[in-house]
Amino acid sequence: MSDPVSIVVPARNEAETIARVVENLLPLEWVDEIVVVDNNSNDGTAEIAKNAGARAVYEAAPGMGSALRTGLEAARNSWCMKVDADLDRFDVTRFSRMVEARGPGVGVVKGAWQDPKDNMPMTRLLVMPAMAALAPKIRHLRSANSGIYLVNRDLIAHQELVDSYAADLDVMLRVYAAGAEVIEADIGQISHDMRDVSHYNAMAERIMAFFLSVYERKPTEELIVVAETAEQVVNGVLGVVAARARGGAISQIFLRDISSNATTKLKAALAPFPTVSVSALSALKGMKPKGPDGRVLAFAASAELLKSSGLKSALKDAIAEVSAFLFAGGPGSDASFNIEEGATIKCNALEAIDASSEEIATYEQFQRFAE
Repeated sequence: MSDPVSIVVPARNEAETIARVVENLLPLEWVDEIVVVDNNSNDGTAEIAKNAGARAVYEAAPGMGSALRTGLEAARNSWCMKVDADLDRFDVTRFSRMVEARGPGVGVVKGAWQDPKDNMPMTRLLVMPAMAALAPKIRHLRSANSGIYLVNRDLIAHQELVDSYAADLDVMLRVYAAGAEVIEADIGQISHDMRDVSHYNAMAERIMAFFLSVYERKPTEELIVVAETAEQVVNGVLGVVAARARGGAISQIFLRDISSNATTKLKAALAPFPTVSVSALSALKGMKPKGPDGRVLAFAASAELLKSSGLKSALKDAIAEVSAFLFAGGPGSDASFNIEEGATIKCNALEAIDASSEEIATYEQFQRFAE
């Protein structure tokens, strides 16, 4: 693939190395630009980067994830390569292997590297066991925790990335949840200074907290919603869709009334989330689940619509597990989903379609459907 690449370099007080990193990367033919994100440095990192030929942007909020979000947003290309700011002695021509590894369906290419001084305790003892549970199809990756990778930022809601250095894992798991392929390319050997146990203790706590949050959000469960109107979706299930979308989950929404003003407003509310689509109900005939793990939560405005929409036949033999729910709110409700992370989006959408915008509950309620 020949798509140009933006290099994104989060940097905090990297004055000693940033110029060489930029100067080493700029001559590579596939590099279109280098975006250095100055994460509240006080040593002139940004000015040095600009003098070396990079474009500098600023992010005052602390955390590598905060800087990465800003860099991905500022980049002018879909394909972005995240590179560390201290790789001034590394042969960056090897990064070309990641660029060359791109192919149809690929969303992330992780840079697989080795360090003879580091036996990767964090990867072996924490990251790999967690990956086996959360993303079994990519548990084979040798460098899941690598901070050097190439990503198609258009596949994910990069504005939702976690603040901390767990953002590298967040990028990978979001691409995986979006149904795109995650691969790796060997980029050779990188030598780091020896690190003491306290370094890994702090890192383990932060990464474990991140993995627990991913488990709670269940981003690999795909949502499929069928309704007559957009108003039904906004009132009945938008909180769940929005909360899951913020975590990276796929949602496919199918409406009978696809051309209404309310549908336009619904699409606008969900536009920041590439994993969400709104289509005509007739498109269910050729619909295929997109999620990586074959688990689907199906929501319908009524039992009649669920039966008549063709959803059951569309899902037949295509997935591993389906749970079906009907929009509800009365005495028949027997299931509820936490929508705290999607409540603001739902409230704004209710106001946009001139519906009631009273205080939004923390949960949306449903009725389990079983024939």
